[in-house]
Amino acid sequence: MSGATLADSRVDLGVFGWLNRIMLLCIAIAVITLIILKYLPLIRKNEAMNRELQVLREEVVELENRAGRNQAWIESLRSDPRTNEREAREKLGLARPDEQVVTFQNVTSR
Repeated sequence: MSGATLADSRVDLGVFGWLNRIMLLCIAIAVITLIILKYLPLIRKNEAMNRELQVLREEVVELENRAGRNQAWIESLRSDPRTNEREAREKLGLARPDEQVVTFQNVTSR
Protein backbone atom coordinates (compact mmCIF):
# COMPACT_ATOMS: atom_id res chain seq x y z
CA MET A 1 0.00 0.00 0.00
CA SER A 2 2.82 2.34 -0.54
CA GLY A 3 1.21 3.74 -3.66
CA ALA A 4 -2.16 4.36 -2.01
CA THR A 5 -3.40 7.90 -1.98
CA LEU A 6 -5.17 9.79 0.78
CA ALA A 7 -8.48 9.48 -1.04
CA ASP A 8 -8.18 5.71 -1.00
CA SER A 9 -7.56 5.62 2.75
CA ARG A 10 -10.78 7.50 3.68
CA VAL A 11 -13.46 5.47 5.40
CA ASP A 12 -16.92 5.62 3.89
CA LEU A 13 -19.26 6.53 6.76
CA GLY A 14 -22.37 6.23 4.63
CA VAL A 15 -25.46 7.63 6.35
CA PHE A 16 -23.49 8.82 9.37
CA GLY A 17 -21.32 11.05 7.17
CA TRP A 18 -24.40 12.80 5.85
CA LEU A 19 -25.88 13.03 9.33
CA ASN A 20 -22.64 14.60 10.53
CA ARG A 21 -22.80 17.24 7.80
CA ILE A 22 -26.49 17.94 8.46
CA MET A 23 -25.79 18.28 12.20
CA LEU A 24 -22.94 20.73 11.57
CA LEU A 25 -25.20 22.73 9.23
CA CYS A 26 -27.96 22.82 11.87
CA ILE A 27 -25.50 23.98 14.54
CA ALA A 28 -24.19 26.72 12.22
CA ILE A 29 -27.74 27.87 11.44
CA ALA A 30 -28.61 27.86 15.15
CA VAL A 31 -25.54 29.94 16.03
CA ILE A 32 -26.28 32.45 13.27
CA THR A 33 -29.93 32.63 14.36
CA LEU A 34 -28.95 33.23 17.99
CA ILE A 35 -26.57 36.00 16.96
CA ILE A 36 -29.26 37.65 14.84
CA LEU A 37 -31.86 37.36 17.62
CA LYS A 38 -29.44 38.80 20.17
CA TYR A 39 -28.43 41.81 18.07
CA LEU A 40 -31.69 42.54 16.24
CA PRO A 41 -33.13 44.69 19.08
CA LEU A 42 -29.87 46.64 19.22
CA ILE A 43 -29.96 47.17 15.46
CA ARG A 44 -33.56 48.41 15.63
CA LYS A 45 -32.73 50.70 18.55
CA ASN A 46 -29.74 52.07 16.62
CA GLU A 47 -31.93 52.76 13.58
CA ALA A 48 -34.53 54.54 15.74
CA MET A 49 -31.84 56.64 17.38
CA ASN A 50 -30.40 57.54 13.96
CA ARG A 51 -33.85 58.67 12.79
CA GLU A 52 -34.28 60.73 15.97
CA LEU A 53 -30.81 62.22 15.52
CA GLN A 54 -31.67 63.23 11.95
CA VAL A 55 -34.90 64.91 13.14
CA LEU A 56 -33.00 66.75 15.87
CA ARG A 57 -30.33 67.89 13.41
CA GLU A 58 -33.03 69.26 11.10
CA GLU A 59 -34.59 71.04 14.08
CA VAL A 60 -31.22 72.55 15.01
CA VAL A 61 -30.78 73.84 11.46
CA GLU A 62 -34.28 75.38 11.54
CA LEU A 63 -33.61 77.00 14.92
CA GLU A 64 -30.27 78.37 13.71
CA ASN A 65 -32.02 79.86 10.67
CA ARG A 66 -34.71 81.38 12.87
CA ALA A 67 -32.06 82.77 15.24
CA GLY A 68 -30.26 84.35 12.28
CA ARG A 69 -33.48 85.96 11.06
CA ASN A 70 -34.25 87.22 14.57
CA GLN A 71 -30.74 88.62 14.95
CA ALA A 72 -31.07 90.44 11.62
CA TRP A 73 -34.44 91.82 12.71
CA ILE A 74 -32.96 93.00 16.03
CA GLU A 75 -30.08 94.70 14.24
CA SER A 76 -32.55 96.34 11.88
CA LEU A 77 -34.58 97.62 14.82
CA ARG A 78 -31.43 99.01 16.45
CA SER A 79 -30.01 100.71 13.40
CA ASP A 80 -32.91 101.67 11.11
CA PRO A 81 -35.48 104.18 12.43
CA ARG A 82 -37.81 103.35 9.52
CA THR A 83 -38.06 99.79 10.79
CA ASN A 84 -39.11 101.05 14.21
CA GLU A 85 -41.71 103.32 12.66
CA ARG A 86 -43.07 100.53 10.45
CA GLU A 87 -43.33 98.17 13.43
CA ALA A 88 -45.10 100.82 15.52
CA ARG A 89 -47.57 101.44 12.71
CA GLU A 90 -48.28 97.78 11.98
CA LYS A 91 -48.27 96.23 15.45
CA LEU A 92 -49.49 99.06 17.65
CA GLY A 93 -51.67 100.98 15.19
CA LEU A 94 -49.78 104.20 15.86
CA ALA A 95 -49.68 107.14 13.48
CA ARG A 96 -48.01 110.49 13.15
CA PRO A 97 -49.88 113.50 14.56
CA ASP A 98 -51.08 114.59 11.11
CA GLU A 99 -52.29 111.09 10.07
CA GLN A 100 -55.43 109.07 10.73
CA VAL A 101 -55.40 105.34 11.31
CA VAL A 102 -58.01 103.37 9.39
CA THR A 103 -58.54 99.72 10.25
CA PHE A 104 -60.60 97.24 8.29
CA GLN A 105 -62.51 94.39 9.85
CA ASN A 106 -63.72 91.23 8.21
CA VAL A 107 -67.47 91.08 7.89
CA THR A 108 -68.97 87.65 8.32
CA SER A 109 -71.81 86.82 5.95
CA ARG A 110 -75.08 85.53 7.36
